[in-house]
Amino acid sequence: MIDVMIITYNEAINLPHCLSALQGWTNKIFVVDSDSTDGTQDIARSYGAEVIHHNWPGYAKQKNWGLANLPLTSPWTFIIDADEVITNRLRTQITQITSKPVDSVVENGFFINRLTYFLNKPIHHCGYFPSWNLRLFKRGLGVYEDREVHEHIIIDNPLGYISEPMLHNDRRGLEHFIAKHNRYSTLEARSIYRDIVTHSDISLTPNISAQTRRNRWMKRHLIPHIPGTPLWRFFYMYVLRMGILDGRAGYEFCKFISMYDYMVSVKLKALKRGVTSPSAQVPTHSSLAQPEGSPPRTEPLQAPQPLPQIKQTPSPESVSVDSDPSRPMPRDSRADAMVHLTQPDRPPVGQWPSRGSVPVSVLIPVKNEERNIVECLRHVMWASEIVVVDSHSTDLTVPLAQSMGADVYCFTYSSNGWPKKKNWALDTVRWKNEWVLILDADEIMMPKLAEEIRRVVVNQPSENRRKDGCGDGYWLNRRFMFMGTWIKGCGYYPSYNIRLFRHRVGRYERIGALGDTSSGDNEVHEHIVLTTGQAGYLEGDFLHYAYPNLATWIDKHNRYSNWEAYVMGEDRLGSVQASILGGPIERRRWIKKVVRHLPFRPTLRFLYSYILKRGFLDGYSGYVMSRLMGWYEFISIAKYHEMKKCDSRTPNLPSTQMSVTTSVKPDAGK
Repeated sequence: MIDVMIITYNEAINLPHCLSALQGWTNKIFVVDSDSTDGTQDIARSYGAEVIHHNWPGYAKQKNWGLANLPLTSPWTFIIDADEVITNRLRTQITQITSKPVDSVVENGFFINRLTYFLNKPIHHCGYFPSWNLRLFKRGLGVYEDREVHEHIIIDNPLGYISEPMLHNDRRGLEHFIAKHNRYSTLEARSIYRDIVTHSDISLTPNISAQTRRNRWMKRHLIPHIPGTPLWRFFYMYVLRMGILDGRAGYEFCKFISMYDYMVSVKLKALKRGVTSPSAQVPTHSSLAQPEGSPPRTEPLQAPQPLPQIKQTPSPESVSVDSDPSRPMPRDSRADAMVHLTQPDRPPVGQWPSRGSVPVSVLIPVKNEERNIVECLRHVMWASEIVVVDSHSTDLTVPLAQSMGADVYCFTYSSNGWPKKKNWALDTVRWKNEWVLILDADEIMMPKLAEEIRRVVVNQPSENRRKDGCGDGYWLNRRFMFMGTWIKGCGYYPSYNIRLFRHRVGRYERIGALGDTSSGDNEVHEHIVLTTGQAGYLEGDFLHYAYPNLATWIDKHNRYSNWEAYVMGEDRLGSVQASILGGPIERRRWIKKVVRHLPFRPTLRFLYSYILKRGFLDGYSGYVMSRLMGWYEFISIAKYHEMKKCDSRTPNLPSTQMSVTTSVKPDAGK
């Protein structure tokens, strides 16, 4: 007999396929879950599995906890992931082994082969098949090595191999695939960095395959030092390991995995250079991707203070909303306790207009921005009104904003996703001032621009201001901060957006019918349209810390690419039409419309960013940004094709009757 253990978090899409293939031939099925919110636990119980909750400590630690604490009674233990399926032929081979008296089986454990599916297609090559994983072993003999990611179970020899593969297919689509590998690459970079700092060599762990030891040695000693890492990885997978035979799915799979190696390499370099702290919070499985740390601040800005260790359970006041949406939320009971921590009266460095002296209303849309909100608000205290519009944050964003003196409003997307947050606020809030300035929580105002805004709203125009336009709105320039530096090239500077305008005459355009794009509080490609004419320009800049590290960049652009794929498929335009003879937005949209039909778009995007837009002048940071922009183009195209083929949540998979013939010799240890 055999007991099965599955660790889960939000696996409602995958779990029914996994559990249905385990029915009728296993003894007990244990599902160790970590606060799933999508019905995973109910699905597991409906298939007769025993569900045990355990807070997430990490991949290896979670499995080791289960092996040590679950009431495993069968002679054999089998570990399977929720996105894996046992075929009937594999089931037959497993039961032939486990039906024998346990003492009569010489082997202590068995490697199971695995066939990976990508974009609903089997990957027979690319170096990913055969792929051996030790999953079946005698009860009590296995323990996972202490490793954050790509952990292997350690069992004493002798060990055997089962030829029939199980099917590995995550049905959650490309967005989840990218987010998972973003998280894995962060963990792997940190693991390598800690090995280097502690002078340990985890590749010497006993009883793991020779291939695994070689892979780990190369990732630590070789790959980080090879120029063009993703190119070599792609060549190895697509040409040497015959990924070309897997068609389009094989090509895109090789591209994604080669980019994964690049993520590890860049994140490792960031750790070595001190751009990312190795002690920063590691992203967990409970979100697609979390920022690795708070945004770095450069002088003369003052760094945000560490947040207090306060229980983050919303108080009754923070979750109750006034019946009139045009009025602020009641004050959170924790706001007063945070006043001394946020120090709202402490001015930022520089010469600023006096506190509350400028008749402008600042609008800041937020959700879970506790790491950014205080410094953002500290740099706009000169405004006479500050409005924060929150989308049910679960962290300390609301009390922190209120402790800084901001009025906080609660926003909830409607069933059709429209209006979006900023338009809702412009329509709903009872503004005290005629002029509104829109900032994101990860943006920091600078003194020169603040003074220029003061002159505009009190009708004292600056001599240095570029054209006035209609006088009802202004384009503001921003500096993108990435990997601790200001990106002056790559097409990221200058970067103008209409952010200051008379609130009665400006609204964000609507592009298509897609509502909540899961792109955070940014409107992605929507822009402000003024009903009274063209906007003018201000000279000063503000700072944009949207990308404090590589993980954050990937997380945001993973979501933004959903929108890109949607627009690409529908060719949707908003109020601002594409025109080569129009303004900056019209010209930009005309270029995108034309290049959308060009071949080799990812490569062209890299060359455009790095060569034509002089990203090379930004050094290593400019090269990384340009590579990422090419990759962003690639994932947008890949998601567009995913949308065209079928719903990724209902893939056309082979039945569990499928048989794949392969050698029983271990070729890869992944």
